[in-house]
Amino acid sequence: MKTVIIGFCGHTGYALESIRKNPELKIVGVATADPADINDAAATGVIQFHGCRFYDDYRRMLDEQHPDVAVIASRYDLNGVISLDCLRRGINCFTEKAVAHDLQMLTSLKLAAAENSVRIIGMHGMRYSPEYYAAYQAVKGGEIGEPVLFTGQKSYKFGTGRSEFCKRRETYGGTILWVAVHAIDWAYWIMGDMNSIQADHSSRHNFGYGDCETAAVMLFSFKNGGFGTINADFYQPLKSQLCGDDRMRIAGDKGVINVHEGKAFLTTHEHEILELPLQNGDFFGDFCREIQGCCTCRIGMDDTFRVTELGIIARDNADSKN
Repeated sequence: MKTVIIGFCGHTGYALESIRKNPELKIVGVATADPADINDAAATGVIQFHGCRFYDDYRRMLDEQHPDVAVIASRYDLNGVISLDCLRRGINCFTEKAVAHDLQMLTSLKLAAAENSVRIIGMHGMRYSPEYYAAYQAVKGGEIGEPVLFTGQKSYKFGTGRSEFCKRRETYGGTILWVAVHAIDWAYWIMGDMNSIQADHSSRHNFGYGDCETAAVMLFSFKNGGFGTINADFYQPLKSQLCGDDRMRIAGDKGVINVHEGKAFLTTHEHEILELPLQNGDFFGDFCREIQGCCTCRIGMDDTFRVTELGIIARDNADSKN
């Protein structure tokens, strides 16, 4: 399958890792959509290793190369625009999350995908993190009975090396859509759809990064009758050995699952704490195989659309309080 890469501003590595393992996936071009989305060292390495061409106009690359799949990780607000250009050309999209920053763009992506019989998924790659997949399998296997309470945490270091576009809401989209949306995806994946969302966020102590929020909290009610909370922040200490501190807890009537530091633990009324076995996956490879009709990716297009919608609703709800 012919693949192109547009931007290195995010989780492009998901695709690069899969392409190294799957020789049937071939990179035929690399492009930029904005000066802020290019990592010169990464782009040069990919171009040299794969023997492909660099384009300073991604639309020209699409029209000349006619790829099967576009890997899109440009400046955050441009990812939806680029994806729309690709979908309208009949090109499948593996797009940095969130795939849209407003409901109007989300609607346009849905229509373009349907009209051109192609797929778009967001880079919600934590479904492929072994510890989160182990937790998902345990819940779906009935290990904790009915899941009633969900708790999620995403915490990162901030520092002062972030892109300038993070300072403006129009180009950044908000920390709920960039950071907390990972945990929103866990919640939707494991607990099911939501009835209501309440959220708030703050940009205090953000190293002068303008609109960029450093903390966010969310409260959900799920259609299964359960409840959930998510907190996301950029307050992970700079001296910490861990870049991030991600955590998840799911409580059910028969037991509890805790996920942290790369491991998943199950405790029930019947037995003491048990570390769950882990298995690796192939995110981008599965997406490409799904396009060919021989695999099912752990995140589908409808999942992507709904998780994106939930993130937008949460961010807008938080905005309404400020």
